[in-house]
Amino acid sequence: MSIELKDIIVLFLGTFLTTACGAVAYFLKDIRTDIREKDKQQDTAIAKVAEDLATFKAQLPANYVMRDDFLRAIANQDYKLDVLAKEVGEVNKNLNKLIGGQVREAT
Repeated sequence: MSIELKDIIVLFLGTFLTTACGAVAYFLKDIRTDIREKDKQQDTAIAKVAEDLATFKAQLPANYVMRDDFLRAIANQDYKLDVLAKEVGEVNKNLNKLIGGQVREAT
């Protein structure tokens, strides 16, 4: 029984390749575990952001006014102010007639 150099090289290469495959498989398993943990952390972070966004959307109408609503409210106030100014002008005109003062026409 003689062991030739060829048999030793084959045995060594077989052992080396088996060890290398085992090491690669271990590191791949470790990498997959890390990726799964990071995915869970990201899922949690995404859920928190979604919850924060929903809270923000719920609070938005209470803290801010939309442009159209603002313009509508200002137009309504302008209209009421115009009506009030017209009524004050009429009261002033009638008061001046009663006390005999000058009556100025609105311009």
